[in-house]
Amino acid sequence: MLAYYGKKVLVLESHYATGGAAHGFARKTAVGEFRFDTGPSFFAGLTTPNALNPLAAVLTLLGEPLETVKYDPLGTFHMEKGKPGLRRHADLSKLVAEVERFSPQGAKELSAAVPKIRTMYDALSQLPTPALRADWKVGIMIVSRYMKAMAGLGPYAPVLPNPTVGLLDFLGINDPWMRRLADLECYLLSGVDASGTVAAEFAAVFGASDDLKQSEFPVGGAEEITNALVRGLEKHGGEVRLKTHVDKVLLDPKDGNRAVGVKLKSGEEIRAPIVLSNASVWDTYEHLIPADAVSAKERSDALGIPCSESFMHLHLGIDAKGLDLSALGGHHVVIRDENAPISTPGNVCMISIASVWEPSMAPAGHHCVHAYTMEPYEGWERGEGYAQKKIERSAKLYEALERIIPDVRERVVHEEIASPLTHQKWMRRHKGTYGAAIRAPDMFPGPSTGVKGLYRVGDSCAPGVGLPAAASSGVIAANTLTDLDAHFKLVDEVNAIAAAAGR
Repeated sequence: MLAYYGKKVLVLESHYATGGAAHGFARKTAVGEFRFDTGPSFFAGLTTPNALNPLAAVLTLLGEPLETVKYDPLGTFHMEKGKPGLRRHADLSKLVAEVERFSPQGAKELSAAVPKIRTMYDALSQLPTPALRADWKVGIMIVSRYMKAMAGLGPYAPVLPNPTVGLLDFLGINDPWMRRLADLECYLLSGVDASGTVAAEFAAVFGASDDLKQSEFPVGGAEEITNALVRGLEKHGGEVRLKTHVDKVLLDPKDGNRAVGVKLKSGEEIRAPIVLSNASVWDTYEHLIPADAVSAKERSDALGIPCSESFMHLHLGIDAKGLDLSALGGHHVVIRDENAPISTPGNVCMISIASVWEPSMAPAGHHCVHAYTMEPYEGWERGEGYAQKKIERSAKLYEALERIIPDVRERVVHEEIASPLTHQKWMRRHKGTYGAAIRAPDMFPGPSTGVKGLYRVGDSCAPGVGLPAAASSGVIAANTLTDLDAHFKLVDEVNAIAAAAGR
């Protein structure tokens, strides 16, 4: 976005590949090459302009639209052992019919809530992410373009900034089974349940899903999202340097409160008037800037932000003989213990079989599987017993997979297990965390810091965690760093893109 605005942009990527968790890797085996995604796989709104995910508009602006496979349902939610899974349709009318199979009362309540959810989303969608910025000028943008949209939010304003449980009360959703489903949806979004997920996020995602009517998977895998962004950056004069680790942010010796560039691990110094840190809030304040660069309160508040757990990952290449995954689907969410809280580490396991949509990611007659679940960082250390511990802790992922493919262990031709330590090493982030675990009504911090010229983006600042939110944080920061005239022009271009798409 900054390159599109005409700024000179240099991206310094510590990894050998861009994208953070949203990259991929390949493994050659005796049966052929498997390509695995390492992170997000649940996508919507990648090609159709929408209020939830700014990527469609951004990639169109950059001239790098994605090719995707469109499908529905998003996946199957296995809520209880011994019972069929819920097919998570995007269209809320279809979802109501599906919920009827499990909870007639829940279906009745959801059906009654659908008109309110759609009205709420219509109001939310009138204020798209590309219109937002994190300075006082956002008021000018809203007053001049979006007062009608803000007025439309009037009836919902009291509940949207607060936890989703309040929104469920407002919508009249009281059925325990439906409340459990809402907890699961929130957990998949933010890493916390409905008591801690901000209602605006839940309403936006639920509403956008219904509006779009389908999910998407990038042809070539999740890494193609980042590849498209890199091409767009370079097309507009930007540069990406891989395997380039930033050691610290350089401060003006005459004004220790102003960023003037960065120093690399190699010793090279790069000067710049603006530095944006995509490192986590904990890594930024603990490692990239000196303690005295900001007030003691700002540092304490930043380092005191709670973080979510890390992950266990299981990447498998499996023999697909006799499997009809086109019927089973490529996405599954398994609750291992229906009596335990959703947020219990290891209780919710996410499964993505990307080769269902992109067969080239696995050799003929095989599938690539990525299963993952949240896992506390504490208690993990390398050394004697580490390999065995990984095997033991991955058992829950196999247990979840066996709910989908009972003989999955016998089908494995390639296996890789990753722990929170793996996550920490390759993501270069504090405790390998998924992101900030800020519970509503507390708010995520914005991009500004107490150091002039230093801004933050990513999943430990507003709007929050997850791919759409992290992408939105970058859009908001870029808008904040440009003048209002250029921002108005961008909004006009985004609106034109939406109009051309019939939105």
